Amino acid sequence: MEDLLLWLDALGIERAVWGGASMGAALSLWTAVHAPARVRAVVSISGPPYPAPPADKAWWTAHRPLVEAGRFEEYFDANVRLRMGEAALRRLKERPERYAEVTSGLRRHSVASLLALLHETFERSDWVADCARIRCPVQVIAGSEDSFPTVAMSRRVADTIPGARLHVVEGGPHFPNRSHRIEVQAVIDTFLASLGI
Repeated sequence: MEDLLLWLDALGIERAVWGGASMGAALSLWTAVHAPARVRAVVSISGPPYPAPPADKAWWTAHRPLVEAGRFEEYFDANVRLRMGEAALRRLKERPERYAEVTSGLRRHSVASLLALLHETFERSDWVADCARIRCPVQVIAGSEDSFPTVAMSRRVADTIPGARLHVVEGGPHFPNRSHRIEVQAVIDTFLASLGI
C-alpha cells in the first residue's frame, strides 16, 4: 500500500478510486480501511479480506517451489487452473500476445519479491470486521462459481461496509471481469456514474 500511496503523491493525486480483482481488490479494501483520506471509492472484484482456506495454503506449499525456481509462468498457469479452470487457461494461451502481456507483469518481480507477496497472500488473517470502518462508496462484485471468496463471503463484506453495493455475476469464476467482461464493465460504469465520474 505504501508504494502505491507514494506513487499517487508523485502524480499529485490526493484521492483516487481504488479497485482490482483478487489481491488487488483486497489491497483496495485494505487501503480504504487504513488510509481513508486517500480513497474516493473502491471497486472490489473477488477481494477476500479473509485468511486463505486450508486447501489454498496446501496448494501454495505444493507450488511455491515453482516461484523459488523462477518458473513464474508455470506458477501462473497453475494458479489460473486453480481459480478458473483448464479451459480458461487454454483460451488465454490461444492468444499468445495476451498471455505474454499478462505473465510479463510477474517478471517485474524478483524471486524474493514475488515470494514475499504470495507469502502475505496465503498467510493473511481475517480482517473483514475492519471493513466496517470504510466510509467511501464501495462496489463489491462476486462470481457465483468462485470458491474463494464465495458469494456468501462477498455478501458478508458488502454487508459489513456501510452502504456497499453487491453484484453477483451468475456463472462467474474468481475473475468474472475476464469471463463476463461486458457485464462487469457495465456494473463498474453504473457505479462510477453514481459518483459523477
